[in-house]
Amino acid sequence: MDKFSSECISLVSFDKIYSQNIRPKLEEIDIFLKSNTIPYAASDVAKLLSVETDDLLDAMSSLEISTIDKISFFSLLFSLPSYICKLIKRQWQYGAEKVYDPQMISHIYQLNIHKVKSAFDELNVQYINDNELSLVFERIYTTIFTM
Repeated sequence: MDKFSSECISLVSFDKIYSQNIRPKLEEIDIFLKSNTIPYAASDVAKLLSVETDDLLDAMSSLEISTIDKISFFSLLFSLPSYICKLIKRQWQYGAEKVYDPQMISHIYQLNIHKVKSAFDELNVQYINDNELSLVFERIYTTIFTM
């Protein structure tokens, strides 16, 4: 069991997770919105937002959306349950803020508050801006399970 455990569990900085998983998804959404013509295909939007097409169609029905344009895209994004949708929704709660404190970072990225505070302490800062996120993320490690 020890061999199985040590081979399947590793610590990874959140910066690596952000760089490999979150940032590319945010960039993909940005490019999609800038380069595709309206109305957007429901299947494309579902794939982009990491939800099943049926779940997207259900959300469209409940929100009384017949076609997906930029405005309805964000209405759907805020109502869908995928990780990326929830992350963007939490980010937008702080849209007017110029800097972030540990509680904000913890909330947006669903990170352990103690790990975030520790990263801020290591940096000897109380607040950071968007450009400094990676400095915090590099100091936060999370357990990854692989099979």
